[in-house]
Amino acid sequence: MIDELVKYSRRMTLDHLAFGTTGNLSVREGDILWITPSGVLFDEVASHNVVGVDLDSGTIVYPHARPSSELPLHLALYRNRRDIGAIVHAHSEYATIFAALGESIVPVHYQMALSGYEVRCAPYATYGTEQLAQNVLQTMGTSERAILLANHGLVAVGPDLATAYQSALDVEWMARLLYRARSIGRPRVLTPDEIAAVREQFRQYGQHTGG
Repeated sequence: MIDELVKYSRRMTLDHLAFGTTGNLSVREGDILWITPSGVLFDEVASHNVVGVDLDSGTIVYPHARPSSELPLHLALYRNRRDIGAIVHAHSEYATIFAALGESIVPVHYQMALSGYEVRCAPYATYGTEQLAQNVLQTMGTSERAILLANHGLVAVGPDLATAYQSALDVEWMARLLYRARSIGRPRVLTPDEIAAVREQFRQYGQHTGG
């Protein structure tokens, strides 16, 4: 789990999901939450500074470093969504543009089906606070894979880090597409039924083994 967290941390800047020390990642391993350290460049995240936190108590049990300031947000999501195994919090440019506008990212492409119908925007609260954690939890609900944080950034979740990370990439791509489409016209937004049909079609996508 720690090696996977380090691997994806090293990709954050390269994939333009973060800059400097902004953003954070975590992964659940049983009753332990492994989270990236506070104020450490993503290129410098390593096994010796990843922090382990007990999910029930919120106590730091592997004090390799000081955990990300967004620990309350990660704890709230893991405690209330048993389907979540990993969280990616990004400050990617185009998703953050829509977050600054307080607007949802709407489905102008069928790829949105992997993240939900649309990526809604949670109300603003100061970073690192319990209020922000509760805003995220209430906006994300029981099944959504990604939401925006007003005037802040993006949160993507998944059963594992690879899935959560891909969701963050998908949302950023969708935000960039929507931004550019709006610059030259009024893009058509897919309906909930159209997105539902795509989600069903995705069940047959890719390679499958067995009879």
